[in-house]
Amino acid sequence: MPDIRPPIPATCESRPTIGGLVIPWINVQLADGGVDFRSQHSSRAQRCLLESLCQVCGTVIAGPPYVLIGGPGQLARLQFDEPPLHPECAAYVSSACPMVAGRMLQFADRDPISEGHRGEVCPDPDCDCGGWVPTPDAARVPNGRPAHDWYAVYATTYAVGATRDGRAHSAILLPNHVRAVRHISTPGVGRTWKRVSLDQVMGNA
Repeated sequence: MPDIRPPIPATCESRPTIGGLVIPWINVQLADGGVDFRSQHSSRAQRCLLESLCQVCGTVIAGPPYVLIGGPGQLARLQFDEPPLHPECAAYVSSACPMVAGRMLQFADRDPISEGHRGEVCPDPDCDCGGWVPTPDAARVPNGRPAHDWYAVYATTYAVGATRDGRAHSAILLPNHVRAVRHISTPGVGRTWKRVSLDQVMGNA
């Protein structure tokens, strides 16, 4: 399936782009000007969860809905390891990201770019990343794993899951927090963006 370059939403007008795609605020930007779309800037990911910042545009989500994107397992648990998004940014990601849009049959079978020589140096001397640290094996999606369906959950609020030392790692919902659910895509089929019921999806998980 071809790469897609959807229109950039107003929420992302100030974000830098590469190849016609918005560079999400949460992703690791490389010293050579590139970006690792598969790796998150850890401290920014935590800020997104704790301060209700959109992971794509980096600005505050002023109020509901908060959109959380994930696969069937995360939806069944109502616990998402990706930070929230504005509805406009979520719609953009649902077309722009080839994995989320269902244009890939499996996750990449190679290590993230930032874990190679291109990720050895942070480009910003004042960055709060504390130095680049590769994603722990326990949190990384196994290379080459089959892709799964994707869903977008529109929530009125969320709780933050954290480790004992206070590191935020996920957004947690109760069923009554869920305002709506959209099925984003199926691998190899592509983007559907159809509304589904939470009971229907969780019953099939």
